[in-house]
Amino acid sequence: MVHLATCVAKKVEKCAPVPIMHNSISVHNPVNIDSTLICKELAEWYQSFFDFSYTCRKLRFLGKKNAINFDRIEQLTIHSYDNAIEERREERKMKGTILVGAKEQNLHSMQDYLQALRMILTYNNQVGHLNGKVAPVVCDWPGQLFIRKAISHLQNPNNLTIAAEINSFVPLLGPLHVSLNTREQVMKVYYPFFEKLFHYVFGNRKILAKKPRPWRINLLLDLAYTAWGKIRMHVINKFGALCKDIEYITLADLLDNIIPAALDVYATLFRSGSYEEYTEAIFRIWTFALRWKRRNYNKAPLAFLSDIFYWEKNKHPMLDAVQMFLVNFNDYWVENMHSRIRATTSAKDSADNIIKQAYILGL
Repeated sequence: MVHLATCVAKKVEKCAPVPIMHNSISVHNPVNIDSTLICKELAEWYQSFFDFSYTCRKLRFLGKKNAINFDRIEQLTIHSYDNAIEERREERKMKGTILVGAKEQNLHSMQDYLQALRMILTYNNQVGHLNGKVAPVVCDWPGQLFIRKAISHLQNPNNLTIAAEINSFVPLLGPLHVSLNTREQVMKVYYPFFEKLFHYVFGNRKILAKKPRPWRINLLLDLAYTAWGKIRMHVINKFGALCKDIEYITLADLLDNIIPAALDVYATLFRSGSYEEYTEAIFRIWTFALRWKRRNYNKAPLAFLSDIFYWEKNKHPMLDAVQMFLVNFNDYWVENMHSRIRATTSAKDSADNIIKQAYILGL
């Protein structure tokens, strides 16, 4: 099996370059993930939001501003990268993206990631775009972990192994992976409920896999939440706001809080550029991951939130870039590139052939 490190760059129109240093304040928090700052924001601001289910908060979102309505079928195929899907065709043109580099490379350690980032730095030696400027890197948890570790090592005056240019890279949470992993975890934790729903809709002879395909998970989540929307007020009125029955509370939490948050965080909030609502949903989803003891995602959202709160506190222009151009900080582009590479190569192809095909697709 060939393992490739792929670097895809997305041009963000009308966004000015963000400096690493602004008013003598670095884009990187000196303490890395700032628990004190996160707790302060939670206590002073977000805690009151979590007293309400996501559905209640969503109704307030809709009342506050005009919502962007996405096609329902398009939302159900949000984790399917096939270019032939009509509802995704326009988005999947990969406008403004370029393949910076691809190389055979494992990504299991800090040194692996430093080698992968070297592709970008080599290109930068020719153009100089990153000199003193920020390069956001949207990645999954290992990418965030090892890039943050490398940046932390740069603060050591005795460091002689990590290039100072690494300071340009700012790891950001990949919203597509947050959505996919949250939906899969909801299915795993509440599998008995969804199995009964699946049999009710499709018949008892059908078998629901323990790990269904993403499109099937999306369909079952959507069916459950749509049905809940039709009976929600009747059920709430029947049980009352103060009902403490554990079965009712568990089911209401699933249908009124967990499922809609998992459905909306990427497909609606992120893609509509709703920065405040998206940030709140990320914080809420972290509470789910913490409850489920979900490895990596009980930490990854906190890294993102820590950076957001740090930039806000210090008025760093990186916050303005994220707020104004949120939809561009997306891991979709590299996932789409991987999908295209898989569709045009086979498992028997050599690393060199796969890389050549990647460059052809990246033209």
